[in-house]
Amino acid sequence: MPEFEPVSEHIARLELPWRIFDLVNAPVSVWLVRGEGGYTLIDTGPPETADLMVAAVARATGGQGPQRVLLTHGHYDHAGGLEALRVAWNPALLCHREEVPFVTGEVDYRQLKPHSFTFWIGRFFLARNDWGLPVARDLEGGQAADGMAVIHLPGHTPGQIGFLHPQDRAMICGDAVMNLKGRLSPPAAFATPDPETARASIRRLGELDYAHLLPSHGPPILDRGREALLAFLGQAQAEEETLTGQW
Repeated sequence: MPEFEPVSEHIARLELPWRIFDLVNAPVSVWLVRGEGGYTLIDTGPPETADLMVAAVARATGGQGPQRVLLTHGHYDHAGGLEALRVAWNPALLCHREEVPFVTGEVDYRQLKPHSFTFWIGRFFLARNDWGLPVARDLEGGQAADGMAVIHLPGHTPGQIGFLHPQDRAMICGDAVMNLKGRLSPPAAFATPDPETARASIRRLGELDYAHLLPSHGPPILDRGREALLAFLGQAQAEEETLTGQW
């Protein structure tokens, strides 16, 4: 039975199992943030693990549940537990304004204009987002949500956001970067319509001040999160310069 594990003073992590196309294991993390106004849940995991997620939230909050849910973005593996949460506690739902139509079901990610051949193919295999739920408040970059700064990190989706917890010096970054097999990497190409904008979002992460980097896929990088991100950016730039020189 998965449980929330503390990663900083106010933030706990729950890792939920998920398989891409039923082929590749890609566990996804959701985050429970304890604040003065109660609990905030960031992301909800895939629908297949909704019961596990709700039970873990209930245990971690003493049955109180979250007052609000913040979405980094509305992909299947991040928003799939929304309906189960609505039934259990009916928390307020918040996401970036550019993500709202994908969450309410007005638009589907597969309709996004592809800026890469990989997404042009991959979009046909994306699970449909049919949450169809109302959003209580839409967010903009630079605003605050439950004491955390909202950071717009588009590219993987138009309205992907991260949350910077200033007191804990923790950056919850969604799929802006992943930490797979001990290495940082960009978001999955098959689900990223605009890879150039996604790379700009990773550079944006390098400009912020934090100690802990908390990605949705892969283990958190504690104490040296920004250092690891900057090292990744330097390596990526060196590889790009090498390729440019070869041409």
